[in-house]
Amino acid sequence: MNNYLKPFAIGSLIVCLAACSPPAQEPDVDLVVLKQEIQQHTERLYWIHLRLDTASTEIADAQAAAQEGNVSAAGYHAGEAYRSIERADEALLELGEQLQKMVNLDQR
Repeated sequence: MNNYLKPFAIGSLIVCLAACSPPAQEPDVDLVVLKQEIQQHTERLYWIHLRLDTASTEIADAQAAAQEGNVSAAGYHAGEAYRSIERADEALLELGEQLQKMVNLDQR
């Protein structure tokens, strides 16, 4: 065989062997179930966003009431803001735990 053809022949053999290798196995994931779980987590994130948005509104209302000198209303709105933030925080922690279990991060 000609010395010029040896690299070409070796390269062709490598390409041929790579093409003949078995395909990589697909992960054992049920895409329908995965899509449902992602949808549930997305809805939960929207709920958390709503809680934080509510807290922001309550804080603005508390500030307005405080500027008007209405201490009772300011306290009420501040308390509502705190409760909304607390619920959002709990939901974020819960969602984080669910996502961790979903992708088995605690087992790696």
